[in-house]
Amino acid sequence: MDGVKRVWPVRYYYPASTPSAASNSSSLYLHHATGVEKALKELGVDGKGIKIGIVDSGVDYNHPELGGCWKTEGCPWQYGEDFIGDKYNEADAIPIIEPNPTPMDCAGHGTHVSGILAGRGPQVRGVAPGATFGMYRVFSCPINGEGGSSDDILLQGIEAAFEDGHDIINLSLGGGAWSEEPVAVACAQIVQQGVVVVAALGNDGAGGLQTGSAPAIARGVISVGSVDNWNVTSKPGIITSAQGTQKIALSMPGDSKYPFDFDSDTPLEIPAGGEDSIVGCANYTENMSGKIVVVKRGGCTFNEKATYAYTAGAIGVICYNNVAGDMSPAVSNSVPIPFVGISDDDGKHVTDTLAAGKATVKAPKGAREISPSKTGGQISLFSSIGPSAELDMVPLISAPGGNIWSTYPQKLGSYASLSGTSMATPYISGTVALLKQARPDLDVRAITRLLVSNGKPITDPATGLKTTPFMSGAGLVNIYDAIKSRVQFDPPVLSLNDSKISHIQGYSKLESLGSVRWAARTISIHNTDCKKSLHLSLSNAAANSLSMILANGSFSYSPRTWPADTSSVSEDTLPQVYSPNAEKTIGPGKSCSVTVFIVAPKGLKDLESWYYGGFINFTLQWDGEKTTSTQVVSYGGYNGDSTIQDVLSPPSDGLPALVDTVTGEPVNDLSTLVIDNNATKAILFGLSIPSRLVEIMLVDAATDKSAGYMVQGYNEYLARTCPECSVPYVGVPLTKTVFTDSKLTNVTRVPAGKYHVRIRALRPFGDTSVDSDYQVWDS
Repeated sequence: MDGVKRVWPVRYYYPASTPSAASNSSSLYLHHATGVEKALKELGVDGKGIKIGIVDSGVDYNHPELGGCWKTEGCPWQYGEDFIGDKYNEADAIPIIEPNPTPMDCAGHGTHVSGILAGRGPQVRGVAPGATFGMYRVFSCPINGEGGSSDDILLQGIEAAFEDGHDIINLSLGGGAWSEEPVAVACAQIVQQGVVVVAALGNDGAGGLQTGSAPAIARGVISVGSVDNWNVTSKPGIITSAQGTQKIALSMPGDSKYPFDFDSDTPLEIPAGGEDSIVGCANYTENMSGKIVVVKRGGCTFNEKATYAYTAGAIGVICYNNVAGDMSPAVSNSVPIPFVGISDDDGKHVTDTLAAGKATVKAPKGAREISPSKTGGQISLFSSIGPSAELDMVPLISAPGGNIWSTYPQKLGSYASLSGTSMATPYISGTVALLKQARPDLDVRAITRLLVSNGKPITDPATGLKTTPFMSGAGLVNIYDAIKSRVQFDPPVLSLNDSKISHIQGYSKLESLGSVRWAARTISIHNTDCKKSLHLSLSNAAANSLSMILANGSFSYSPRTWPADTSSVSEDTLPQVYSPNAEKTIGPGKSCSVTVFIVAPKGLKDLESWYYGGFINFTLQWDGEKTTSTQVVSYGGYNGDSTIQDVLSPPSDGLPALVDTVTGEPVNDLSTLVIDNNATKAILFGLSIPSRLVEIMLVDAATDKSAGYMVQGYNEYLARTCPECSVPYVGVPLTKTVFTDSKLTNVTRVPAGKYHVRIRALRPFGDTSVDSDYQVWDS
């Protein structure tokens, strides 16, 4: 068509949050750790004069802590509209779109996000309560537990927020994995127009590396990771057995229709059978009527665990964590029983008690208890992990997002606790508002530089090293330091990709290192103090390296960390940073450049696909001042040749597979399989890393030539999949219909004969026209 440059398929997006335990109603401990409290008190900034557009599920603007008004004089809500209505269901062939006069929230997510930004107390104190806000509703009421949206609706909301002149656009949502996604392209262009866009990286941390989503991965967008809250207010569960009573902390879903309320002692039971039964990922062999089942996290989704339990007659589920710390489960309301999570320690107590005999649980309605979180200030387990599909560093920065207490629609209880990068994102948007108010001369790039370089790297208590920037970005935000900063680093992040092995050139002192993977980068440093010279020196703080390849060569969705044993760590297994000009003096208002040589950890095996990183610490001191301060430039890269990585899920996942779409069972006997156009069979496949192009075609068994692309058989820019990710796998219907062109417009039907399915997945940075750049699977 004339004027059309490109066409994209419509993809669906979801709010990036999960229900969690309720947390302490005071926000001060959060704001103290992030510099917000100090900025509010000492600098008097609260976001006044800054406009923030929120693209989300709407807002209960009548909530007393959110102003109790809509577009009236003096009201914080002066902009926004509804683009979707209450009846939209992405599963419908033609979803119903009937926008309401105002963007009133019936899902809860948008009101929760709004409170983190705009809460006026007494229970919720927002980061930027003095700002002016707009709400652009793009998510509908949850139907069957889901509440997604699509590219076209999201783009309407984002464009409206831009047209209304907002300084900051908050996007607590995500989908896809590439900067070429339509929403990512739009956001990158908006950033170029001078608007700050802040987006949630996603909640697929359980899937491991490269699980970040669009639009957070778009160029220029501030991508946000999550750290856990420091205090948690949970619902107590009282376990009673022959050994006595014990209290455990239950992580309650904040938006569940089915509260975990049991005023009398209710029997507990662990499913019998093998490992799948223990984790609740198989049909139960016993009747669980009237009982609450106890299962371990992992193996399948929380929804599947709830479904198996409900089918067996259970009236509730307690799921204990399979790693250290608390857990925030997410279960849709399509399964009509309560589902709660508990920590690994509480899980051990419950399972040990049940191993010794019978036990019951009681959880009185309305009971709440406050306790410190064991993982406060650490990266949330759910927080998605970088790098991007193109090996760019994401996230850029982290903020509190695990177990966050905030406002909720009054019809749904007025307050709730949710977890997710959705909650960390408005926190960062609020800090940007404070920075813009305090320093209105800053452009988008300068804001990003100051925000990121003043992050505080997070120490991993297990290794003593810094948490990789692929999980934390520059670390926990500190907005007070960003506002007061007198120096800017450009770039504030170094994405090293997969540098080739060679001798280091340009720094003779490093010739003794021999042939290594290395990269040279130049950092520009500007002293913005016009009266004092700046003296600086740099040092390296190596971070953990991550790999999804275990020592035995098998694939794992839970990344392996190096070093695992910190008692003896060889220097060559950690990244190193060298600089011929590690100390500098920069005159008032002047700039200089520093060249750094970053050497990948050559002591780690290339075939284990390690992602390494760390932080270049710049120690700063100005003339006449006794105190020093530190700012960081984070770096990260891939220790190997990324272009040879396998793209398809490992065989241990049982994929690719042919399944019956009616029964959901695998089709193992192919001798009598007949393919027609009823679409009762499908090919399922997964991706262990994102792929630029995946082709699925029917191939003539006699000639080994393609008969054409299957329905949905030409897929550009696919994200990773994993059993606990937003997208667990990709399904393609198997019929006689094929397409002879990549646009899937030229339809034909294959003649009778024998065929097999071929999947071609393009490896990283591959050329779509080069056959050897694809991983190929034949059925």
